[in-house]
Amino acid sequence: MRGRNDSCCEKPIDWLLLTTRPVDTFAQAKAVVDGYSQRWRIEDFHRVWKSSACRVEETQLRSAEAIQVWATMLASVAGRIERLRLLARKAPDQPACVDLSDHELRALLILKRQQRRRNEVIPDVVPNIGVATLWIAELGGYTGKSSGGPLEP
Repeated sequence: MRGRNDSCCEKPIDWLLLTTRPVDTFAQAKAVVDGYSQRWRIEDFHRVWKSSACRVEETQLRSAEAIQVWATMLASVAGRIERLRLLARKAPDQPACVDLSDHELRALLILKRQQRRRNEVIPDVVPNIGVATLWIAELGGYTGKSSGGPLEP
């Protein structure tokens, strides 16, 4: 028998999600909920775009056109950072070529060899996406001393 505090006896959460989309069918409702479920990834993108890696609001450009072009370029960078971080967390053992081109991988290996730690051996083979993402983060200044690194959830 189940006691009063077992999960089957708890009152379900009743919530309301406001939307401007039509929701007349289950498929439409599912599409709205699926879209809402991406909210945290969108928040992460904006965090990278606005404050961590890209700092789009710190531009010293003056013309609206130049700011728009710069912000668009940085949005692309922020999206790429978030994609790499997601891949590194969800499937770190996949080869890095799942998202990095041959040119990017060659450049990464060259840069990593130039900035390697003492006694660190950089292999000639393509690293997995987890290792490649960590190398990119380190080349960008990540030291591993703060939370929120490329492989941390």
